[in-house]
Amino acid sequence: MNTPVQPLSDRLLVVGTGAIGNALLPRIVRWPWQGITLMDGDRVEERNLERQELFAPVDIGKPKVEVAAAWLRNAPIALSVATRFEFLDAANAEAVIAMHDVVADCTDDAHVKLLLDRTCADYGVALVSGSVHGAQAQVVVLHASGKGETIGRKDLFRGRLGMEQDGCDMRNVPLATIEETGRRMAQLLRALLHGEAMRNGGIDLFDGKKWTAIEPPGNLN
Repeated sequence: MNTPVQPLSDRLLVVGTGAIGNALLPRIVRWPWQGITLMDGDRVEERNLERQELFAPVDIGKPKVEVAAAWLRNAPIALSVATRFEFLDAANAEAVIAMHDVVADCTDDAHVKLLLDRTCADYGVALVSGSVHGAQAQVVVLHASGKGETIGRKDLFRGRLGMEQDGCDMRNVPLATIEETGRRMAQLLRALLHGEAMRNGGIDLFDGKKWTAIEPPGNLN
């Protein structure tokens, strides 16, 4: 008879409460987190309502983190939820990330993703990062304890960042792609929460129909 895995109790930081954050949060709210912190400096806009299910017309103009936190607190479980109504940047990244055990990157800014990667590496914080572009998506785990934990984004994604890589119009992304990204991130977060061995640097690619797993380069393992 197999002994059931005992859940851990981790502090989760969710950076970005837009489309991907909305797809992720309902999937993870019932898990045994020690606490969840939501971080985003954006406010709810009318154009968000069609794609971001946690928001309603009455929420327009309110901070996204506050609306999402209220939704989480209404879940039928005891859950500690904190908010930071600010964008992640070089001035606050270290202070906020150092207080957590796991980070879920739901942002659409390539420069912020690099900052998250570097800071999580410095503090030994596991990072689950999701990205979308058109009908495609990718999800990657970095800096989880174990094999390949020193692998970073620059090892996987070569080349310099351009201004066109900052931001993504989610209205051009199929809802199915956003939902798939949230679902895959949730699966990986659950594995982390239960102490399972992680595939650091492995990239999960969604082509609009199915997921494909790409192993990290052999010289990084």
